[in-house]
Amino acid sequence: MSGARSGDQGGSPRVAPRAIIVRQTSSRIQNMSCRSRRENRRIFPVPLSSKGVEMALSCSFLVATTSLTLLAPHQTALASPDPVTVMEKLMTPGNGVTTSAKWKFWLRDRPATSTVVLHTTGVLAFGKGRVVAADATRLFKGGRKVRFRVVGGRTYASGGAWSDMLPQGKTWARSSILDYQPYEFTEQDINIFEPTTLRELLKSARSDRGTTTTRYSGSITVKALCAVSPSCRSEYGKKVNADISWQLWTNEKGQVVRLFAKWVLAKTAKNPISSNTEADTSYSGWGSRVSVSVPPANQVAKVD
Repeated sequence: MSGARSGDQGGSPRVAPRAIIVRQTSSRIQNMSCRSRRENRRIFPVPLSSKGVEMALSCSFLVATTSLTLLAPHQTALASPDPVTVMEKLMTPGNGVTTSAKWKFWLRDRPATSTVVLHTTGVLAFGKGRVVAADATRLFKGGRKVRFRVVGGRTYASGGAWSDMLPQGKTWARSSILDYQPYEFTEQDINIFEPTTLRELLKSARSDRGTTTTRYSGSITVKALCAVSPSCRSEYGKKVNADISWQLWTNEKGQVVRLFAKWVLAKTAKNPISSNTEADTSYSGWGSRVSVSVPPANQVAKVD
């Protein structure tokens, strides 16, 4: 899974039935038509006979049903926006998004001694329909930090072991093993910035709409993911046979605000070690102006 690789070196609102309020006395209520009671819309605060109660409740049901029918188009209009369409509109040159992620990896038979955790914060910059640049900092266990910039197809690193390899006066390193794609600094191997990938996830997902967010959830195999995702094919090809469970949250605008994914790599004849990977990423500031620049040339040195 993505995360610490060798190149890191730093180690509808509810519709309530509308009460019918009647100004007449209980004896008159018993002789009224439902239509006239609907027009009055008052409940007279005196005891009604059983027949009056029955008629009032019957009319209340009719009015409530009518209310539901009339409001149905409005409720449909309030349905959650399509996240894929929203994403496509957001990815325009000059715009970007802020991300914050926690990545965790462990061998399933040795969780106590093999767990690796890192935190990553940064920004992604968009081009037309894609992510073109990233400026992110990874914080490793022990407090070590490495800052990365991916811009113009190149990756630069500063901090951690990379700084130790730099000559005096240089602050950014370039290396053949520094080869990242900007989206990788979300620490997710599910590239939601690919419309085909996001659409594949959502088409069979379960959804649960809350007050301000909608949560989608589901599962997918790496094989199925790579069938639709160029990023997945580039990273894994046919080498990995893992199951991925995921949850994705969107806000009322349809913007993705969080993605949690768990990879389970089972032990097989070809893969003698089973492992788990978890990535929990938050997204904010959609549509904000983001620009990632190349480090000054006089601060960059090539190291191997």
